[in-house]
Amino acid sequence: MIEIDGAYGEGGGAILRQAVALAAYAGRAVRVSRIRAGREPPGMKAQHVKAVEAVAAISGARVVGAELRSMDLVFEPGPLRSGSYTFDIGTAGAATLVLQSLLLPCLCRGGRFDLEIVGGTDVPWSPPADYLREVTLPAVGAFGVADLGVVRRGYYPKGGGRLRARFAGAARAPAPLSFLGSGAPAGVRGVSHAASILAPRRVAERQAEAARQAFGPDGVPVEIAVEYGEAYSPGSGITLWALAAPGAVLGASALGARGKRAEDVGCEAARILQREIASGAAVDRHLADQLVPFLAVAGGSIITSEVTPHLRSNVYVAERILGAAFEIAARRVTAHVQE
Repeated sequence: MIEIDGAYGEGGGAILRQAVALAAYAGRAVRVSRIRAGREPPGMKAQHVKAVEAVAAISGARVVGAELRSMDLVFEPGPLRSGSYTFDIGTAGAATLVLQSLLLPCLCRGGRFDLEIVGGTDVPWSPPADYLREVTLPAVGAFGVADLGVVRRGYYPKGGGRLRARFAGAARAPAPLSFLGSGAPAGVRGVSHAASILAPRRVAERQAEAARQAFGPDGVPVEIAVEYGEAYSPGSGITLWALAAPGAVLGASALGARGKRAEDVGCEAARILQREIASGAAVDRHLADQLVPFLAVAGGSIITSEVTPHLRSNVYVAERILGAAFEIAARRVTAHVQE
């Protein structure tokens, strides 16, 4: 059984999620201890429990310790089982993080998986649904088919959002990943969304217009779709992504909050994306840590705008479970796959 220290590095829930995802892919048992030991409160939250339960369901795993506030987990997977699954977090916990936990084993071991996740689709400390759909999934497209639809948005505090995804792994392993290109983007695309109750205040339109104006001096064409939908809690957000050179994937997002002007939300997302573009990186800092497990499977190199603590934590887990060897030099991350 492989031992994983859940308090390693930044010590967040990503270590737990990556551990069970890679364990399911590799068919190897893991024990994760000191889960979120330095966080308040420590141990698993609802979204972490549901991520473990979701990966256990598709892999027929034997699990000990998957409960709220638990700081120790044993996960012993069996063969992956394709099919249709629904997982309800029951809170505004991040549905995208549960889906992210399922992505690697579903894509890299073949079969077809039809998934429905209920929870928070656009909530703090997690990738928004549009980021996952427009940035993450295209980046791992070589591993198979990955489609994602937003049935209903789920904002904090009630959640209740609904995502539907279809993952179908490719018949053979992809070539090593290579995200090294950079350069001025040909344009910027985006989605600005808000709960229907905020439509009279034109929240989604104001977010979008502020983002467009922020890019105005750059002379970059900007197209941002505006969406409203029914939601259990009022909320809003915007996700932007750059149409960059081949081999480059850059995205950014921002969420609305009580007392935060819609214009500030749009400007925040635009400024983040502008910094990513100006860095000359091929992969933004959030996508980089998400690509680590895929690098551990296929090998390859990426150049990111920042090597974050999340990325280093994911490298630790990938090396422990898959035996891949990573090199980090400045902002370039390279993985050598164990033969």
